[in-house]
Amino acid sequence: MRPVSRSVLAGLILLLIVGVGIGGAAGPYPRELKFGAGPQLSGSVEEGRDVNLGTRITECPQAGNTNPNKPLDLRQIDDVEQVSRRGDDRRSNADYSCFPQNEVSVDVNPTNSRNFVIGANDYRLGTGSSGFHWTTNSGRTFYDGLIPFPSGPASQTRGEGFVPSGGDPVVVYDQDGVVYYAQIGFFRGDDTNGVFVQRSTNGGATWSRACIPVSATACGGQGDARQPGDGVVTFFPDADGILNGSVPFNDKEYMTTGPRPEGVSPQCFAPITRAPIACDPDVVGVDRLYVTLTRFTDTDSQILVSFSDDQGRSWSPTKSISGSAPFCAFAVRGAGFCDDNQFSYPTTNPTTGHLFVQFESFNTLDESQILVVRSRDGGATFQGPFFVTPVYDLNFPRAGVTRPDCTPRGAQAGRIVYTNSCFRSNAAGTIVADERGGAFADDLYVVTADNRNGTIGSSNSDVFLFKSTNGGSTWIGPTRVNDDRSNLGGISRDCGRPEGTLGTFASAQPCRGDFGNDQWWPWVDIGRGGELNVAFKDRRLDTSSTAHEWPSSRERPGNYLVWTWGAQCRVSDADSRECLAPAAAVIPQPTAPVNPGADPVAGQGNQYVGSLDNHQVSDVPSNYDYSFRAGLFAGDYENIVVADRERGRGDDDDDAGEGRFVINVFTDARNGRSSRTQPGRNPICEQSDIFFDVYRPLRARSDSRTRDYEPFLVTPCPAQAVDPKQNDDD
Repeated sequence: MRPVSRSVLAGLILLLIVGVGIGGAAGPYPRELKFGAGPQLSGSVEEGRDVNLGTRITECPQAGNTNPNKPLDLRQIDDVEQVSRRGDDRRSNADYSCFPQNEVSVDVNPTNSRNFVIGANDYRLGTGSSGFHWTTNSGRTFYDGLIPFPSGPASQTRGEGFVPSGGDPVVVYDQDGVVYYAQIGFFRGDDTNGVFVQRSTNGGATWSRACIPVSATACGGQGDARQPGDGVVTFFPDADGILNGSVPFNDKEYMTTGPRPEGVSPQCFAPITRAPIACDPDVVGVDRLYVTLTRFTDTDSQILVSFSDDQGRSWSPTKSISGSAPFCAFAVRGAGFCDDNQFSYPTTNPTTGHLFVQFESFNTLDESQILVVRSRDGGATFQGPFFVTPVYDLNFPRAGVTRPDCTPRGAQAGRIVYTNSCFRSNAAGTIVADERGGAFADDLYVVTADNRNGTIGSSNSDVFLFKSTNGGSTWIGPTRVNDDRSNLGGISRDCGRPEGTLGTFASAQPCRGDFGNDQWWPWVDIGRGGELNVAFKDRRLDTSSTAHEWPSSRERPGNYLVWTWGAQCRVSDADSRECLAPAAAVIPQPTAPVNPGADPVAGQGNQYVGSLDNHQVSDVPSNYDYSFRAGLFAGDYENIVVADRERGRGDDDDDAGEGRFVINVFTDARNGRSSRTQPGRNPICEQSDIFFDVYRPLRARSDSRTRDYEPFLVTPCPAQAVDPKQNDDD
């Protein structure tokens, strides 16, 4: 499958508009002929390029805000806000800007469990930026702000001297309690872009500022004490001042920390040439930092890695790690190369320092695939990729193809959407290494969500778990995590969809139905007592709703409102099948490109349901039609972390994991409202915030008593909140 260039994608959109049936063409084809079904850019980039945010509201709902300073509201508090103030969900963004936040990451200080930091896309400045929220009292209150814009020479930053827009936030601590924040940075009007990492030594209150160096010996102007290149993983200045793909684009970075493996010494690098140099021992960190990312070029999208041993001050040259395998097809770089990828997530084993990276590969004949690579020498060499599972993503409903109702709302053509909604989504997975050493050292867990139990006409996305006991060489699965109803019955998941295509609106009609409600955006973590925890979005509680903010997008009753859920299970024995489904089996490593074919496929049927205990996390529902851009973007991922209450208290065998706790952090639109009767958009009353819940890592239970969900289905923007003196144009 080939990455989609701007010119190719524009041509495909034009073909759809004039009625050429790309979706029904015969395959197999490289993915540029699959109507943009391959890797695409981050939402913070794509969803905001053509948007100048403006708001006509002067006040907005503030349920969950922990800020002790309260505004002098003149508005009336509606029923949804009153209900949303109940329960124990808390909000981490403490602003009153009435602009959205989404796409969230969290980590806990290993030296002080009351201190944790949350990162999120933040639009309070009217454009996408990287927000941080920190607490030192276990989340009772937060201080929040924006990560300092990376600085750079005026000649490389359109004369500004800094890179203003950020996205894809990632937060991790090292074992000394230094916290790091990774982000992409870019200009919306040209191709300037980079990946940056900034650090805080005081729990997230203040942050270093990344420095694109003026020279090998100077960071900025006279008197700038920063080390040249501090925090710059990679950077490309625009070549011609036009948004036309003149330079590669770095996207979807993620970060992990871990000890240097045995025999690996600290290594530092020069700021511009990236040549190896000796490290200053005073700034060598206890852990090695790893950043993985996708680099989009005119021809491919490879997964790259870079590392730092001096707390992010210098970074190794980026190098490709996506590798080659007999199951990768349609490669530009040569037969077998896996060069069409996105959504990389790294994890390290905290005892061995071994690095594992999971990513989604689109080098396929049909459905995509999850692959894993590993390094046991600090990123110097990699083994793999190893095949984990097909990802059943082509048979999702797609905006502008099988879901033409999403097009008038502004949805990007070809994006994965769910029944009754038009917000963009993905089938990417995440990975975690077992924190315990010894016999557990090579145990890994991957979760993903796909539509193998749905059709191109109606989604029924489920969350699946896969386990490796040999460092990723082979995998056992699938195990369905969500335990609600999920059944295709006698309907074919492909609906006669030709190989390598998305189907058509007409071909989707006979395959519509209620096969179960959707789950998506899973994240996995495991505690030092073996407490396996998965977080995901869930619609199971909405069984019969019929009201809808956008009636043209209502396809069947129910499956509209959104909750956050979790699932838990304890893994006590190394290399065991605990928590796995009865039918989960070892997945052979393919010797050729994989085409799963028609039904049946692994993961369909109750024999694939595992023993993970499901529980409701968010106390009230959320209507994603009230998130950013009239319900088109609520982020691309969420996050969960299992942490120790006290350092060193992680090896007890208590049944409920009382020595640890879980933070589940998520994008929530309970403070969003309808803007359809108001002039303009973006966001007007549309709003999303960052909420979190804290619970024990085993036997968690919801304390929600909210049963009346009807007010959340259609919630008008209060007239009292709108400034009548403004013009109708935003």
